[in-house]
Amino acid sequence: MTTAPASPAAVVHGVDVAAVAAAVRACPAVVGLHAGPRGGPATYLPGRQVDGVRVTPQTLQIAIRARWGVPAAEVAAQIRHALRALAPGRRVDVVIADVTDPPRAAVERER
Repeated sequence: MTTAPASPAAVVHGVDVAAVAAAVRACPAVVGLHAGPRGGPATYLPGRQVDGVRVTPQTLQIAIRARWGVPAAEVAAQIRHALRALAPGRRVDVVIADVTDPPRAAVERER
């Protein structure tokens, strides 16, 4: 099966932003991309924006909402592993902008 190349509008500094967003969302420790506060990482494309992804010639900045209980180092490792083929040679900076609430059982145990 072949896949169509990304539309030129979705490629920024040689990186397919839609593919990056999909790869990050597919990581088990990631709940979703995070817009963050005003001025947070985002990529502006014709007619839309991809919150949580900023591409520069040297880096990818990714802001996410992580799953409760997953160590930050593991979250970052999953994301960097998922992106290594999509942005070779770029540093990947991971910002954990939010974390899901703990499971109800965990809260009850602490009481």
